Amino acid sequence: MGCRCLLLFLFAISGTAQPLRLSLADAVHRALSAGTQAQLARSAEERATIARLQGFQSMLPQADARLIQTNESLNLQTFGLTIPGFPAVVPPFNVTDAQIAAAMQVFNIAALRMYRSLQQGETASRYATEQAENDVAAAVARLYVIAQRASTQVVSRQADIDLFQRLLKVAQDEFSAGTGTRLDVAQATVQLDRARQALLIAENDQQTALLALLNAMGEPESTPVTLTEPLAAAPPAPPVDDALRVAQTERPELKEVAAREKAASLAMSAQRARRLPSVGLDFAGDYAGLRPSDLLWTRRIAATLSMPLFHADIEAAIANAKATYNEERIHASQQQRDVEQDVRRAVMNLNSANARVAVATEGAKVAEDALTVAEDRRKAGYGSPVEVDRAQDEYRQAREDLIAAQADAAAANYDLQHATGEIRRMIEATK
Repeated sequence: MGCRCLLLFLFAISGTAQPLRLSLADAVHRALSAGTQAQLARSAEERATIARLQGFQSMLPQADARLIQTNESLNLQTFGLTIPGFPAVVPPFNVTDAQIAAAMQVFNIAALRMYRSLQQGETASRYATEQAENDVAAAVARLYVIAQRASTQVVSRQADIDLFQRLLKVAQDEFSAGTGTRLDVAQATVQLDRARQALLIAENDQQTALLALLNAMGEPESTPVTLTEPLAAAPPAPPVDDALRVAQTERPELKEVAAREKAASLAMSAQRARRLPSVGLDFAGDYAGLRPSDLLWTRRIAATLSMPLFHADIEAAIANAKATYNEERIHASQQQRDVEQDVRRAVMNLNSANARVAVATEGAKVAEDALTVAEDRRKAGYGSPVEVDRAQDEYRQAREDLIAAQADAAAANYDLQHATGEIRRMIEATK
């Protein structure tokens, strides 16, 4: 019986998820390692690398070897031969044939330019992977801030409960001493119940935020999580012009569209080069005979100059490549405008969020002072329970506004880092 209980206890321990202490850097690292978006981006980059290798291999020499053993008969009359004393069909005989063939492109400008286009495509895919990683890092940072805000709200709600429990005790003591009323006790009880309900809502928000964070990291959503970093203060927003200059050099989206535009230009040039002549070299060698002991060597070496005279698909391919190139140019121009819009909006949002933090900080200080005054007035016999109740509500709302403002400012800071591309530093620090 004891052994069975021990086994059940060990099984329960092994089936329990281990708590996860999570910093922002840990969360970003896990999301980049196991997150779906980052893995798909890396897969696309691998396919681009494979396409580039295939383009290079198509320009390498090609060689084949064959060993053929046949048993055949021959109809001489198909060659216009009639030999007196010989049958029209030669009886079956054996032939042994060993062949080797090789070919290579000596000069093919179209293939060379297409290979360069594939190289640019691989480069663009690498920048696309960086863009996906930046998107993942920014999304995880926002989710982490949301979880931090929810955790801070839980702590604040618990502090409210502690406060209202003390106030309820004071009201009950005053009622027992005959200096308070039953209404004071009822109001304090209502305040405590409202605080407990608010705590339940905050805890639900916290669990929802942590589930979203675990999902983004690719972790089991049953894993208990503890955030190890407090909600950080956001720095002042930089000047718009400085942020735009940083974005022009750091945003991988701009590097990607530039590489794709170059790849499209080279692809268009490659299609046009199909009109030009190409030079190839062919080699064929053959050992053949009726028996292995009779094998004789023959070979053929040929240089080929090919000049396309009429290929209807060339013009269509050129037109299609030109359309693709124009689309990439339009996309590049639009991407420039999108990046500028992202930066300007992010700077504006961070300035606004920092201003809200300053106002909310002052409001929380004023509300705290007002609550202290109201409680002192009530203790001195000048104030009323209604005054204290109103001051408590204003103080709780002021703290809620401050928590929200601080979280919005932190999220706006990460949005600005994403808009300028500087969030890449956070990614590099996690590798």
